[in-house]
Parts: sequence; structure tokens; C-alpha cells
Amino acid sequence: MNRLLNIFFSLFFVPSVVAQTFPVWRTLSTAPFMSSSRIDDVTFVTDQLGWLANGRGQIWKTTNGGGNWVKVFDKNTIYFRTITFSDSLHGYAFNLGTEEFGGATDTNIVYQTSDGGATWAANNNFFPQKPRGLCGSQTFGDSMIYAVGRVRGPAFFVRSTDAGQSWQTRDMSWFAHGLLDVYFWSADSGIAVGHTGDVNETSMGVVLFTANRGDNWTILHTTSQLGEWCWKIDFPSRLVGYISLQRNSGAPVNFLKTTDGGFSWEDKLFRMSAYYVQGIGFASETHGWVGGNSSQPTYETTDGGDTWFQQPFGVRVNRFWMINDTLGYAVGQTAYKYSPTMATDVVERRPEPQGFALLELYPNPFNSQTTIRYTVTGGSDDPATPLHISIKLVDPLGREITQLVDEFHRAGTYSTTYDARALASGVYFVRIQVSSGSDGSPVLSGNYLDIKKLVLLK
Repeated sequence: MNRLLNIFFSLFFVPSVVAQTFPVWRTLSTAPFMSSSRIDDVTFVTDQLGWLANGRGQIWKTTNGGGNWVKVFDKNTIYFRTITFSDSLHGYAFNLGTEEFGGATDTNIVYQTSDGGATWAANNNFFPQKPRGLCGSQTFGDSMIYAVGRVRGPAFFVRSTDAGQSWQTRDMSWFAHGLLDVYFWSADSGIAVGHTGDVNETSMGVVLFTANRGDNWTILHTTSQLGEWCWKIDFPSRLVGYISLQRNSGAPVNFLKTTDGGFSWEDKLFRMSAYYVQGIGFASETHGWVGGNSSQPTYETTDGGDTWFQQPFGVRVNRFWMINDTLGYAVGQTAYKYSPTMATDVVERRPEPQGFALLELYPNPFNSQTTIRYTVTGGSDDPATPLHISIKLVDPLGREITQLVDEFHRAGTYSTTYDARALASGVYFVRIQVSSGSDGSPVLSGNYLDIKKLVLLK
């Protein structure tokens, strides 16, 4: 609000565009849609250039930030679980392998490209032993590639130090039954995550650490419950990181968090009822999302995972790829993009504004009721001239949920209380618009607009 008021109080008289932006998740309509499967992984090397891979053996590429996708590989006997690129030309797509899903009969574990995905070639130059399949991967610099797998075993760590020309493997069955994701914060040090048991109900999540590129490993953390697997890793900063825990049955459902760079981990509650968590991603140390369940939406947190609320996007989300705090991508049933939307209104800057409203929300976040307070200073050249005040509650996609205020007001202070007991937990936006007086004359040469974020927690 202060930024908009400063614009109103500036000494310029020329028309200008006042804009407020806030990032939201939106479905990318041109991305492939998986009705009976999902897109398992996505990777970007710039904000515009990225690739995704799915369980049908397809790799798709975008050069315009998800505006359009072009299929660059298609072999339906492969289940691509993970894909990673070191730069705009060199990429690696890893096969989950046979036996996991019907129709996945291809025994090649890695397909590589050196021309940005235009052509792909299989590489099985593994030593001393070829893994059965791989689930998580990461490039580090120009030549280092790390990968782990697979979900139901056997557990292997795979490393290339020569940009994928050769691959060294290590049998990890002493540490875990299955491995699912890997993250290195330096060329030498990183973690791999998975689970301990071959039966869903008796397995526990496990976090492993190496300080020498995977030559040696130690167990950092074993989760507190039976029936869960560590699934995906996300570090929004060097010190703060998160690991999703797939709860195979029952509840409560937890996740893992570190605040010391991955050396110690805390089991934290996600929710008391069942949810099949898989993907996890954070835009900042405190603002993030989890997804995975096929029948419920994704969930969002703004306080580092202490509380979570539903968000109306995403089905079967398996991977988040955050570029910065206002731009990111996610994949599941299809692809989704997190980016700013913009609301603009042309106003005339005046040295003495003739009418506006101050919007305050309290409490925020709130549990069931919140109060919207606004101050009207009057319109035209006469403070007694009423202004038309419109206040609406909208969802993150801009769709109207309800009209809160639709009245003419003279100068004064007003408030309205909103009861949200019938509304699901989540992030919403309160939109106030101030326009002409009762005689139809404009207050300004356009409308005054403000939007504020409102968080409902139940």
C-alpha cells in the first residue's frame, strides 16, 4: 500500500500505469497431459530453456519458459524417472528400468545428448556393475553427474567425472534398500535419500552423507515412523533444506527439515490425515509447496512448514524446479509454472489526491473470520462526494469467490467482517477498487486498485 500511496502523492501530472504483481501457480496448457501416468521430472538451465521427461519414454523441450513444448524423444519401452542438464547442450535422462512398470522393457539406463536434445544415444558404460534403474540425478559443473536408484531396489550410487563418457557405480545396499534422490552442495559433499526396508509398511526413510564424491557414506538420519520413504530433496538456501516423505499408508504424515546445511534433520508434521506426498519445492527458506496425491491438491506453507494450507493447482506433482523466489516450474499430471501476474490501472498522478482507500486486513493469517478495514478520503474536489468502493475476494488465479463490498461511501472509516468457515484453507487475495462518484464523474482518470494477500488457516 505504501508504494501505491507514494505514487499518488508524487508531483507528476502525466498518466502512468500502476501495477501490482504477485506470483501464482498456473497450468501450462501446451505441456503434455498424462491421463494415466505422470511427468516425473523437469529441469531448466535458464528461465526459458528447459526439458521434462515422463514415464512413456518421452522428453519434451521448451525454449520460451513453457509457452510451447516440442517432443524431442519418444520410446515407449522406457520409463524416464529423472533428467538433468549441465548446460544448454549436454543432458542426461535416466531410465527407471524394467519390472517396475508394465511395458518398460528397455534395459538401457542412461540416454545422453550433446546437442540440446535434438539427438539422444544410450550409454551403458558402467563400472564395476550396471544398476537396474535410477530415480534421481544432478549435474555439478561441466563434467560431474550424480545419480541414485532405484525406488524399490537395488540401491546404487552412480557418478561420472567426465561428462557422461563413463560411469562409476557403488552398491549401496548396506545403507539402504532403495534410493530416490540426490543433492550435492559442492563437488565433494552431498546427500542421497531413500528407505531401509523392502516392504512398504516396515520401511523408514534414510538420509546418507558423503564428503568425498560418494566414495564413502554415513547415515545422517533415519526417520521416526515405519511406512515412509524419503522421496525428494529441495534446498532453497545453503543452510535450509527439506525432504518430502512418502507415507505409503496411514498417518500422520511428516517431512524432514534442516537448518544447518543438511548435517542434522528434524521430523516435522505435515498433516494428521493420509496424504501421498512426493514432490516438494521452496521459493525461499519459508515459502514452499508439497504435492503428490492424486485426489487432493498441493499444499503451501509460508512459515517454513509449521502450518500448511491447500492450493488449487497440481495433480500428482512429483518435482518442483524453483529458479528464484518468483519463478519456478513443477510437473505431475502436466506442467505448471510459478510466475508473477499483473493487475494494472491507468491513473493520473496528482499533487493532492482527491480520493483513495486504505486497506487493512486483521487478523491475517486468520482461522475463521477476518476484518477488512478501509478509509475513504472523499472524491472529486469535495470530500463529501461519495466514491464507489468495490472489494472482492479472489483466488490465486484471479477468479472471484465473493463480493465483500459494493457500495458508495463518503469520506470516513469503514470495515466489514468476512466469515470464511465455508472456505478451504489456502491463500486468497482481497481486491479493492475505488472508482467514480455517484454523479458518474471520475475520481481520477482511471481507477485506484490495491490487492492484498490473505491467508486462511484451519
